[in-house]
Amino acid sequence: MAKNKRKYNLKIIIAALCLALVLIVGAPYIKELVSTTSVKGNIVTVEIPMGASTEGIGEILKENGLIKSVLIFKVRAKLADNGSKMNYGTFNLNDGMCIPDIINALAGTYATRDTVMFTVPEGFSVQQIAARAESLGLCSKAEFLKALDDKYDYDFIEKIPTYDGVHYRLQGFLYPETYEFFADATAHEVIDKMLSQFEKETKGIKIPDSMTLYEVVTVASLLEREALFDAEMPRIAGVIYNRLDKGMRLQIDASVQYAVSRGEYNINRVTYDDLEINSPYNTYKNAGLPIGPISNVSVEGITAAINPEKHEYLYYHTDTEKNDGSHIFTKTYDEHLATQ
Repeated sequence: MAKNKRKYNLKIIIAALCLALVLIVGAPYIKELVSTTSVKGNIVTVEIPMGASTEGIGEILKENGLIKSVLIFKVRAKLADNGSKMNYGTFNLNDGMCIPDIINALAGTYATRDTVMFTVPEGFSVQQIAARAESLGLCSKAEFLKALDDKYDYDFIEKIPTYDGVHYRLQGFLYPETYEFFADATAHEVIDKMLSQFEKETKGIKIPDSMTLYEVVTVASLLEREALFDAEMPRIAGVIYNRLDKGMRLQIDASVQYAVSRGEYNINRVTYDDLEINSPYNTYKNAGLPIGPISNVSVEGITAAINPEKHEYLYYHTDTEKNDGSHIFTKTYDEHLATQ
């Protein structure tokens, strides 16, 4: 009987110690869960993006040391009358605020900063993107092009080579998408967001061992400019690789347009004189791929570049009978001429 009593007492002691440990470790979280009183603290400025979820807001607050638990924040926001009315914008909070006061601050101050919808189509060059940013009042074209030389913290940038003759090193890597920016966003912020989107969209895509990321993006950039329809991209990619395998020059008009217009793409047609332009982007004069991408690319372009259609076509041209932007593909030069 005494032995059983000792075991019972030992269990009580262990349980008491565990409870004490839980209370010690969990005290800050318990306090955060029940506290309704703020104390004086240090000012912390946070920016809540438009459309952020309650969990997303909680993550931002936790990263800035304003709360300890995202889960507790979500619970208290759900229970608060104004928890569903928290707004986006820039807020000056302090790290001594209780969660109810944080929610009140976020729900009581509406953002006054205007926003701009910024759409970048597939196949736009950085020069065209810069011009569009200026037309929308985001930043000047010169500011945008200058900010391309800033430092950006993405692993894939380390894989971008630096070649003499390349117009802009980040050409090809500004992901085409519709973005929403604050009207006073800087050129650096705009570019950073587009690079972030490129990283997000291409995560998990495996680059073939026979190619580099830069080569894949370069091929994709040709496809974006040459193909009006995504469905034709793999077939045109097949033509590109067939010609490269045979040592033929690519002779892609879009590369000449890029060289002649310096990425502005403000010319309607390529002349015979244009074909002679001395540029590392001119695939009529130079063998192999152009020195770098000639436009910015989508996942569809990249996917086509690494998964080309297998065929024997070496030529293609616009189908003038359909006149819908599609192409006719042929295996020989005689067939190519005959179908024009």
